[in-house]
Amino acid sequence: MSVTVRLAAPLRAAAGGNTTLNFDVVDLGQLAREIAERYPELAARVLRDGEFGRFVNVFVDGEDARFLAQTDLQGKRTIEILPAMSGGAVAPLPERARREDHEVFGSFIDETIGIVARQTRDTVSFAVGSPSREALDLVGADDLVATVIRREGAKALGYGITEGEPELRDVIASAARDRGVAADASVVLVSAGALQAIDLACRVYLRAGDVVVAESPAFANALSAFRNHGARVLEVPVDSEGLDVAEAARRIRKLGVRPRMFFVVPNFQNPTGETLSLARREALLALAASHDAVVVEDDPYGALRYRGDDVPSLAALGGAEVVSIGTFSKTFLPGLRVGWVIAHSEVIARMARAKQTMDSSTGTLAQRIVLEFHRRPAPNGERASPTRRRAGGRRRVRSRRRLRDRRRSQKRAPVLDQRADPRSHRRRRAAATSRLRPARVAPYFSRGEHSQRKGLGAARRPACPGRAGPALRGSPPRP
Repeated sequence: MSVTVRLAAPLRAAAGGNTTLNFDVVDLGQLAREIAERYPELAARVLRDGEFGRFVNVFVDGEDARFLAQTDLQGKRTIEILPAMSGGAVAPLPERARREDHEVFGSFIDETIGIVARQTRDTVSFAVGSPSREALDLVGADDLVATVIRREGAKALGYGITEGEPELRDVIASAARDRGVAADASVVLVSAGALQAIDLACRVYLRAGDVVVAESPAFANALSAFRNHGARVLEVPVDSEGLDVAEAARRIRKLGVRPRMFFVVPNFQNPTGETLSLARREALLALAASHDAVVVEDDPYGALRYRGDDVPSLAALGGAEVVSIGTFSKTFLPGLRVGWVIAHSEVIARMARAKQTMDSSTGTLAQRIVLEFHRRPAPNGERASPTRRRAGGRRRVRSRRRLRDRRRSQKRAPVLDQRADPRSHRRRRAAATSRLRPARVAPYFSRGEHSQRKGLGAARRPACPGRAGPALRGSPPRP
């Protein structure tokens, strides 16, 4: 039977630029063999030992293939192949597989949003860092929008200032000063989410062939932004203290390169969750200063600390040029796409000129909704963000408890053999002759047909391309 294979953007060049491929196959094993025979470059990216590797996710008609009871494709129509969080997703294709035209890198993570939307059952997605639906309900978005429109009318729907609403820039600068960063509104630009701020930093600082030092694994969208600007990425492992700065220095010396930019997510790093220690932050600033490089700190999760003390911001420590990036997407409404960047005033001026060729300004209505949210105190007299942070902390505790209980139940819960008659099983159990097998893994929050308890889908750790040794990854210098 014929099935259509849809490829994520990073994989298409390995299949001759095709978005979809058609195969006459009966199961996933035959599909893997057909890919190996017809598309060897694609096979090198998605197969290991003749099977789909752990660094790719395969969906059959929207269902994760790992959780299917069988690999039979009878009656199936669409197979989707996406790279996992890191690993094969960001590794460059062999030179012979490159197209002559300018290659553009995208976000396979964003592509998973569509896949999750097509799921027919409740799904907990770990692909995108987004507030829970319950947290989004806390902000009272309908009342915020109505208040802004009623008070400001058409002014809230017109074009705005490129650098952002002055009052919102004051709010962002004030919050930065609370973290020890010397900032006022003149050094703040309001962006369309943090990712646009990262792209603006690339436009201002990077040229084709420049080297960016980044964590491995890292925020894949940022890696794509660096490569789209012609940069080469030097990936450095992350451990329990965050980016291994000593290893970064060693790899820089070994390769004989001079980095132009260091990119880090210092708090609760994406995707490992580690926080860069104070000693590592100071070492990173010293290393960047020695190469006259800029440090870009992307801090979307810093306000979501539920325990312990905050670590000083890189921008607050000083010692090197730092561009500080943040967003309201993790603490407010991600769909509004409102973020910010704090940098030297001349850098902000250059970013503003670059932004004028992209979207002119961040949405006026979105900015004023954010402002209205920050003007309102919570019932206990605090602003709304601390209230939602505590709610998130309680949700974190509940989630950890549930995951722990599921793991325990999975270990101890026997499951009857599918072929066994329950009545005869009870009789044989007394004679210790019952047939038992370990509980099979079932999708999260689903009930296995023959399971006595809910199962927990096992997460697969992605391959990390930067761990094997120093290697520069990305587009070669353009002529």
